[in-house]
Order: sequence, then C-alpha cells, then structure tokens
Amino acid sequence: MALESIHEPADLRTLSYPELDELAGEIRDFVVQAVAETGGHLGSNLGAVELTLALHRVFESPRDAVLWDTGHQAYIHKILTGRQGRFDQLRQANGLSGYPSREESQHDFIENSHASTVLSYAYGLAAARDAGTSGDRRHVVAVIGDGSMTGGMAYEALNNLGHSQRRVIVVLNDNGRSYAPTISNLTASTMPMLAQLPEADRTEPHTLPERIADRLSHTLTNIRLNPVYVRRQRKIEHFLRELPGVGPQAEKGMEAFKAAVREFLQPPSFFEALGVRYVGPIDGHNIEELEHALANAIELSAEGPICVHVVTQKGRGYSPAEDDDEKHLHDTPVFDAAVGPPKALPSGYTQAFADAIVKEAEADLRIVAITAAMPGPTGLIPFEQRFPDRFFDVGIAEQHAVTGAAGMAMGGLRPVVALYSTFLNRAWDQVVYDVALHRLPVIFCLDR
Repeated sequence: MALESIHEPADLRTLSYPELDELAGEIRDFVVQAVAETGGHLGSNLGAVELTLALHRVFESPRDAVLWDTGHQAYIHKILTGRQGRFDQLRQANGLSGYPSREESQHDFIENSHASTVLSYAYGLAAARDAGTSGDRRHVVAVIGDGSMTGGMAYEALNNLGHSQRRVIVVLNDNGRSYAPTISNLTASTMPMLAQLPEADRTEPHTLPERIADRLSHTLTNIRLNPVYVRRQRKIEHFLRELPGVGPQAEKGMEAFKAAVREFLQPPSFFEALGVRYVGPIDGHNIEELEHALANAIELSAEGPICVHVVTQKGRGYSPAEDDDEKHLHDTPVFDAAVGPPKALPSGYTQAFADAIVKEAEADLRIVAITAAMPGPTGLIPFEQRFPDRFFDVGIAEQHAVTGAAGMAMGGLRPVVALYSTFLNRAWDQVVYDVALHRLPVIFCLDR
C-alpha cells in the first residue's frame, strides 16, 4: 500500500500522478474505516483528499503555514503529517483530536471548531511574517470552505486582506455545503463542474453553450495563472496609462472589457473589488490541475492576496455519503463501513423540540423558525417541510440570525432561534443588545 510509505509531506513529492490517484483511493478507504470505528466527520474529509495532497506537494509545511478553517476537514492533513497510526483513537480521551492540535504536531497552527476564523488568523500570521518576527516562514495558506464563507468574520478579514495587500493565498474549497446546502450565491460555482454532476453526467456539461463557457472559463483560468501573461498585462497597463491625452480613458476601457468577460464566465468581481485576485474555478479532484493553480498562485501572491476557487464533492468516493442528500455524512456516529450509517433521526430532547415547534406553529401563524446552517441537527427539518415559508436558514451567520430574529419580533412575528449552544457564543452581543435590551419576544432553543 502506498499509504504505508507516507510519513511526512516530503514523501508525496516522489510519487507520479497515477500513484497519487491510487494513494487518494487508499486514503478514502482508510478514512471510512477509521471513522466507522470511532465516529467523526466523514463527508468533508472525503471531499478534500486531492486538495490536501496537492497542498502538501506544493507547499513546505510547517515552513509554509497551511491553516484549516473550522478544522474538521483536516483528517487527511493529519494522515500526511505522521499521524495515521493514531486514528484508532480518533476523538477518544487522550487520543487523536478531531481538529488540528498544536500539541500533536508542528504542522498544526490553529486549534478551532468554529467557522469563518481562518482568514483573520492568516492576516495576523502574514503581518508577523512581514514584520520579521516569525522566522523564515514563506507562505501563509488559508483553506476555507464547508459553508464558512457565509460567516461575517470571513468578509471582514477579506476586506482587510485586500486593503493591506498582505501576501496570503486563500483556497476556497467550494463543496456547496456545511451541514446543509450553503446559503450563498458567492460560493455557488458558475459552471456545472465535473465533481458536482450526477455520475451519469460527469463527462461534460449538458448543453453546447455550457460546454463552450466551461472551456472558455478553464482557458481563461490558465491564462490568468500564467506568470508571462501577468507580466505582459502589467506592461500593457503601463503603456495605456502613458498614452498622451487618452491614457486614462484607454486604461478604463480595458478594465471595463475585462470586467465584462469576468462577469460572464466567472464569479471574481466580489473578491477583486476588495483587492483580492481571483482564479478558478478549479476541479478539486484533479491533482495536476490543483498543483498548477497553487504553484502559480505563489508567484501571483507576491503582489497581494489571491483566492484560488476549488470545486469539490462532499462525500466523494463512498456511496453512502454521496447518496445522503441531507448532509453527505458530514458527521457520523460509529457505523458499519460496508453499509454506511443508518438514517439518523432526531432523538431525545431534539425530537421533543421538533414535535413541539410544529404543534405550536399549527396553532399560531406568527411562529417562525431560524437556524444557522443546521436544520437537521437542531430538529427543524419537520418544521421546514411543514412550513417552508416560515423557515429561515441564514447560513453560518449566528449574529445575523439573532438580530434578524429581533427584527422579525419587532414586526409582529414570534421567532424561534434554534442553534447548538456552543455556537450561540458567537452572537452573545446580539442577544444582549439587540434582543434583551429591546425586550423582544424571541425564543432561543439551544441543542447540546
């Protein structure tokens, strides 16, 4: 087995691409068997195999800081950094943490389990590097996905990265989901990427216009990643600026043309308006394409932050995860790997809450339910199915959920905010000042 020969990231660099594809399959089998024995986060890790392999071949961890938002999708990272022998104790007392752990490895920089924080960490690490206080660190890479780009803190950090032009490489792992489908237009891919299509349709986009646009998008991404193109683009821009009399107008015309093309083929306008260069989308299951994009992003990042948009399939390679329409086995208890986990149903107080809120909503038309990307784990799916117009999933945005509920209460509704208790910590200011100070009738139902 190729996996048994991998003890550190440097071992990956001797492998050919066919060998890497074989290794990816072995890693998926290993992760399924390990999580089946202990429980844990499965779907996200199955979708991040090729991406993690590419990251550790292109970057030199820990000299390069590879940071993982939320952290639950870092199992592959742990396997490749010398910890595969400890996976029989995953998430067990005194065993292997289910998240990055600074005590476990020098390859783990941040310990987390809450979403949308990694870009701020990356900004700070880059500032320290630029100040000369972090040794010989070269590159700071922030991997964010699983719906985390819906969190407001991520946008705050992007804005600051673009303004400061810190040299950070952002890898947007777009699998379209957190626990539930991502609530955002930003991370939805413009084109039907290979990894997101049903099995029978993975050969190519459906229609001729889609195929043409897909090819154009792919070609433009390669062009934008090409350092020769970047250098020539700068020369042309300088030449246009210096044209006597018409320089500024010519430069504006060129920018308008480029913006129109980008708007048609890609979703970079938001990032680039903030000063963050964008390339993608990239097939997140093609290691060679990923390496090409990441290697060229290193050179492009010399002038400021860059976002590499990668499209992956959550639960890839394990049919029970691919077929789980609700959450692609985002997290699972112990299960039989041969058949997959049984269909999870709310139990205990979660089920009691699910039954009670539906009953109350049938009697009171003012009752609405709000959650932050967790309709299933909080027991709100029966409510969503029964009252789709009275159900609100705002994505991973607890602060917005709470203040949005305050506005609903001001308007005469009776909102019920259902969250995990640990995630309400992120919105405590809103609970105190936006709800309690105004004495608004908002009900908080906290699971776990």
